[in-house]
Amino acid sequence: MLDIDAIALQVKHNCNISDARYWGYYSPCGLLLRLRDLYRFEHNLAPLQRISTRDIGRWIDRKEEIWQELETRDFQHLEIQGRRYRPFDVKGINSVLTAQGYIYGAGYGDLLKPLFILAELSEQSAKGKYRIYYTGREMARDLSTSPAMIQGNTIFARAETARLFLWDRFEEMKAQKCNGALFQAFSEYGISREAEDLLAPEELERRFTKLIAEELLTYVYHELGEASQRRILGTWWKRLVLGLPYSRAELFLRGLKDVLSDTCNSGMLAYLISNRKAGSLGFYVALLSGMRRTIFPDIVTAYAEFTETRDWDLIEKARTEGYRRAGDHVRDLKALYDKGRATRKVIEEVLMREVR
Repeated sequence: MLDIDAIALQVKHNCNISDARYWGYYSPCGLLLRLRDLYRFEHNLAPLQRISTRDIGRWIDRKEEIWQELETRDFQHLEIQGRRYRPFDVKGINSVLTAQGYIYGAGYGDLLKPLFILAELSEQSAKGKYRIYYTGREMARDLSTSPAMIQGNTIFARAETARLFLWDRFEEMKAQKCNGALFQAFSEYGISREAEDLLAPEELERRFTKLIAEELLTYVYHELGEASQRRILGTWWKRLVLGLPYSRAELFLRGLKDVLSDTCNSGMLAYLISNRKAGSLGFYVALLSGMRRTIFPDIVTAYAEFTETRDWDLIEKARTEGYRRAGDHVRDLKALYDKGRATRKVIEEVLMREVR
């Protein structure tokens, strides 16, 4: 018989090891937001429920003690029904779990942080050669907040994580005074700043549930777009990124990869353009920040005009131009890499300056 609680404890142990090693790479504000979401998860609190400052303070103190104990430990193998599995043996572990209604995910996120999840399996589907697993209630997770992730030909779409992420954006929108892209995005789903006061809790929940389902699919298309660009990026790209850890050059490369993935014919923007998903477009522009915004400014300009005209051709033109330019930057990097000149200094002082 499958002891899912025992498996969850093992996965949570590896989550704690990952967090112990990488918590210091987040900004103070980013870490606090992630800790708040992790606290909600571990205490089964809905986004609407208030958090006691005293309680979360004690929890953070205890979490820091756990991290100090584990930061030098190796990830442990998972013991499932008398057999041991390597922590990144997703295929092997899921050969046992999916038949029982559960799903396990493991991979690497931003800054090459190892991430692990164990969740109930809500549904699954296929898109070409890619198998997509939609998670329900999560039973173990780390500080990572990616709503979707890909490993090989498997994509994990995380509804609970998406809910927390989008609720945080709702709180952010309520604090804004201007009616920018984030306001427009929520408006497409009938959610306003005053929604908590104007709508019955059940109605707000219904609208949020619809929003999450729709937006989770856009995150899946980001992963599909990323997978479609593997041939262009290739092994050389992975080696280049691994050689530039925790630098502005690495952030630039990751931003470039995201833009390339989102603007390609199989990516997020092509999907939302073909399906006229104005809400998703608003979220995309509102959340476009850092290097991605620097690399892909055309979409911001196009969206400003789009809000007045609803002309999707503007967005399609920005998408195709964004893909062309991102591709040019990748080819420039490949030429530098082949010559042995793709160093941190060259990327930060030459290529990034040209992009700006």
